[in-house]
Amino acid sequence: MATIDLLLEWTAATTGAGYLFLVAKKNKWAWLSGGISSFIYILVFYRSNLPAQSFLSVAYVLLSAFAFWSWNQEDEITLISWKLKRHLFAIPSILLIGIGISWLTLGSFQEFANKQTVVWDVFIALFSLFATILGVLKEKSNWIYWLFINLACIVLYLNAALYATSILYAAYFLLGIYGLREWYKKPITP
Repeated sequence: MATIDLLLEWTAATTGAGYLFLVAKKNKWAWLSGGISSFIYILVFYRSNLPAQSFLSVAYVLLSAFAFWSWNQEDEITLISWKLKRHLFAIPSILLIGIGISWLTLGSFQEFANKQTVVWDVFIALFSLFATILGVLKEKSNWIYWLFINLACIVLYLNAALYATSILYAAYFLLGIYGLREWYKKPITP
């Protein structure tokens, strides 16, 4: 990996760690840090042949701008909680969309076994986008999704030789436990 790639990856990882720490604290500045990290990751993932992660980073930049604006509309962050029924609808829907995108991307189901990285990339991107939207909405269970997503990301990024990013996602996993505890301490809005 070229020196510029390592510098970009470590910069994105560092600002990404800042995002997660601040969002766990319910601090609106998390979204600025996350937006900067995501902007840099667009290039990092593109250069690492992870197109779905690159497109996801574009969405993160846009969602970060919206979340920063949205979180500035309140003096105190008010959390919400979805009923189980909504999650039970969302999860299979995301899986079906992922299967469809993977099938269209790969050409046939026969190629799935040969293109595991593409499949992982697509499903991680879809669930990450969903969890990010939940976070923007201030829905408490977004942290549970992130715990699983972060573990999957560690595997994906290790396979792509993105070691700083793998370390970041291991830290995300640990900070995700902290964020889950912090967000579940606060009362929810019905």
